[in-house]
Amino acid sequence: MLKKYKPFIIFFYVASTLSLIAAAFFDLKLDILLNNTENPIALWFRNTGEIPGRMVCPLAGAVLFYTSEKTLQKIFALIVNIGGSAYLGYYLGKYFFNNQFKMPFSIIFGIGIGICILYAISFIKIPENIIPIIRKIAFWGIIIMFVQISAIEGLKYLWGRVRFRDLLAAGSYEQFTPWYQINGINGNKSFPSGHTAGAGMSYMMMFFPFLSEKWNKKYPLCFIIPCIYTSIVAFTRLVMGAHYLSDVTAGGIVSFSIVLIFIHIYEKSKHKKSI
Repeated sequence: MLKKYKPFIIFFYVASTLSLIAAAFFDLKLDILLNNTENPIALWFRNTGEIPGRMVCPLAGAVLFYTSEKTLQKIFALIVNIGGSAYLGYYLGKYFFNNQFKMPFSIIFGIGIGICILYAISFIKIPENIIPIIRKIAFWGIIIMFVQISAIEGLKYLWGRVRFRDLLAAGSYEQFTPWYQINGINGNKSFPSGHTAGAGMSYMMMFFPFLSEKWNKKYPLCFIIPCIYTSIVAFTRLVMGAHYLSDVTAGGIVSFSIVLIFIHIYEKSKHKKSI
């Protein structure tokens, strides 16, 4: 499958490299030019942009729950679904709810979403021939999500880059640093963009061609749709003054690269079984 994706992979890394080169000269200028924290589209994606990443565990847990046969596997799947749903609720709630009970209400709201997902999937008849495939993809999805979060958070702390909005609040651009400068742990977490990385979890659509011949024929869409969505989220982060061009580029690179690595692992595992 990676061979089919090769032109798209080359396009992605060439575009990302050019973006990082441009960012070395225009990071700050772009944010100054685009900054508009009242933009309704940018506000919407601030609140919802990471949903693809946050939906991985609720969906994967539900899929594993209905495709697993052993009790312990089902318990694990249920924990993943409910835990991931609580995390989704916390993410949504911090933007949409504003009261002293925000956290518990948000978590309960998220768990409710997870239960609805479990209930909805119970009505879907999964063909027997793809159950092993969809189960493995769901399992990989959980691992991909944890690897992505760990990588992004680790880089954020290591780089210690000041956000553009914090520069504005300070009334000075003196603390601005280029993306290639590592500042160490100092509480600042601009580089790379977590929102863009979360949106980039939509690249997991690139697993869909493994499910059926129908999806196999539509493999270009499995790259194009996530690429467009992630690019929109990335652009709105510049508009919100939350990140620089290099931040969002790096966030996209992290998610895309992790997905590619696991597609490669999945293909190798399939090849070994066929030998």
